[in-house]
Amino acid sequence: MPDRGPANVPVKSVETTLAIIEALQETNGVELTALADRVGRSKSTVHNHLQTLERHGYVVRDSDVYRLGLKFLDHGGHARAQTPSAHLIRPKIREIAESTEEICQFVVEQAGTGIVLFQERGDDAVETQTRIGTSVALNGVAGGKALLAHLPDQRVDAILAERGLPALTEETITDPETLRERLDAVRDRGYAINAGEQIRGMRAISVPIRTTEGDLLGAISVAGPSYRLEESDHERAIVDDLLSVANELELNVTYSRF
Repeated sequence: MPDRGPANVPVKSVETTLAIIEALQETNGVELTALADRVGRSKSTVHNHLQTLERHGYVVRDSDVYRLGLKFLDHGGHARAQTPSAHLIRPKIREIAESTEEICQFVVEQAGTGIVLFQERGDDAVETQTRIGTSVALNGVAGGKALLAHLPDQRVDAILAERGLPALTEETITDPETLRERLDAVRDRGYAINAGEQIRGMRAISVPIRTTEGDLLGAISVAGPSYRLEESDHERAIVDDLLSVANELELNVTYSRF
C-alpha cells in the first residue's frame, strides 16, 4: 500500500520556490543575498531554486539581479481563458471604461479572495497599483461585496473564517455584522459601493454578473476619484450602465451555451 502521509502537509521545497517567486514580484528584481535574507533561506538553497527557475524560463538574470520571466504570462493567460464566457465579458469591460472614462474591472472570487481578471482604463482614469491578476480582500472592494452578497451563506461564512476582514483603510468594514448588513443592502438595490475602503479618496460601484440560472460568474466595477463618482447624477448613470451591461451579459452568457 502506498504511504499517503498525513493530510495537508506542505512541501517545504515548493513553499521555498513560491516564496522566492513572490519576493521577486514584490521587489521587481533583487540580488541573491538580499533575496535569501527576504525569504529566510540560505544563499545556496535560494541559488539552487533560482537556477532551476531560470533554466525553465520562469526567472531571468540581468547581471546580478534576478527577475520574474515572461513564462508566467503563458500560465496566466491560460488560466484566464478558462473563465466561462471570458470572450463575452472582456469587450464589455473595454466598452464601459471608454464610456465612463474611468477604470473598469472584472473580478472573480477564488479561494476566498478577489482576483482582477480584466481591467481597462478610460481617458480620465487615475493611476492605481491594481492590475490584472491582483488579489484583493473581498470586504474592501465593491466587486468583492457584490460577490459576497450573491454567494451562499455557508460559503460567505467559510471565507470570513479563513480570510477574516482585513482593514485596508480606516473606512474598511471589519465587523462581520456590519458587513452582513451591507450585503443585505447590496442585494436590495442591486449594486455595491466602495467608499474609500480600499484606497483613500477613491470610490467604486459594482454589479454581479450571473447567468439566468443564478450561477455567479464575477462582478464588474467602475472606480474613480470620490469627488467625481459621488455626484448623484454621475453615479446613477454609471449604475444604470452597469446594470444594463450585466443584464445583457447574463442573457448572452446563458444562451451562448446552447
